[in-house]
Amino acid sequence: MSFVDKIKAKAEELDLPHKAEKLAQEANKAAHQAAEKAGELAHQNKDKVTELLDKAGKVVDDKTQGKYSDTVAKAKEQVTKGVDKLAEKRPGAAGAPAADQPEEPFGNAETFATSEQIADLPDAPAAPDTPAEGRPQG
Repeated sequence: MSFVDKIKAKAEELDLPHKAEKLAQEANKAAHQAAEKAGELAHQNKDKVTELLDKAGKVVDDKTQGKYSDTVAKAKEQVTKGVDKLAEKRPGAAGAPAADQPEEPFGNAETFATSEQIADLPDAPAAPDTPAEGRPQG
């Protein structure tokens, strides 16, 4: 039995494909919940963000005598768009996924190899019988 065959057998014995699928589902659920919470916070604090951006932009304009006012305006616009996009992730927002249809930011179970796909992997070359130089034996 080759090394790869042993790894495949051990993966099956430990039910790793099923466990990987379950882990992916849990990770997606946690990411979805985090996105919803971030969306709620972005929506609730949108005015504060805008106010702080205006203050920061004014400070930069004052310090640079308006030299970078176009860049500051573009940055403020991009941050505002980002906050708006994040706020759309909150539950009940227009464009937000339905509660029973969460987004899967890290892919889904199909992202991971199935046991059949693992079984189809080519065998790895056999390891040499002699230890590598400098490695302790035993």
